Amino acid sequence: NVRSFGEEADTVAQLTSAFIKGTQQFSVLTSAKHFPGHGDTDMDSHLSLPVVAHDFERLQQLELVPFKSAIASGIDSVMTAHLQLPNIDPEHPSTFSKVTLSGLLRHDLGFDGLIVTDALVMGGITGLCEPDEAAVRAVEAGADILLMPGDVEGAIAAVCAAVDAGRIAPAAILRSVERIWRAKHK
Repeated sequence: NVRSFGEEADTVAQLTSAFIKGTQQFSVLTSAKHFPGHGDTDMDSHLSLPVVAHDFERLQQLELVPFKSAIASGIDSVMTAHLQLPNIDPEHPSTFSKVTLSGLLRHDLGFDGLIVTDALVMGGITGLCEPDEAAVRAVEAGADILLMPGDVEGAIAAVCAAVDAGRIAPAAILRSVERIWRAKHK
């Protein structure tokens, strides 16, 4: 509908690239969303967790095409999708999936910009765990910025406690801080 450049992967990729290149002459940050692709769902992730049963081949041929183009064009950030891809990670939704964020997005696609969660107050996430735990799981998966946690102070305290407990490596936090600093500097 109105939140996408279209339905054809190549068209979306071309328009995404043109938009990103057009913004680069200005002091703005760009974001591609919702990774790894939220167009083929039959439910609203604001209300519940959509399940998309596509395999990796399908993702490569369709959903990931615009993200690859965005990354090649210098996108500053990528927002996660609150959805379950059981053929990619049968245990975790994308926002909590190390396979999806740290593996597919960072390692396989080579993205080194900001990974931003979609709002953590959305029904696709709130039904899975407590708000503070949602913040920790997203950071564990590779998110740099937590958008709209249910309790901001609680989320900060939970992430700090997870670092102290060894659940999140201090080096991961430092890499996130560096990415945020680069974005702010831009």
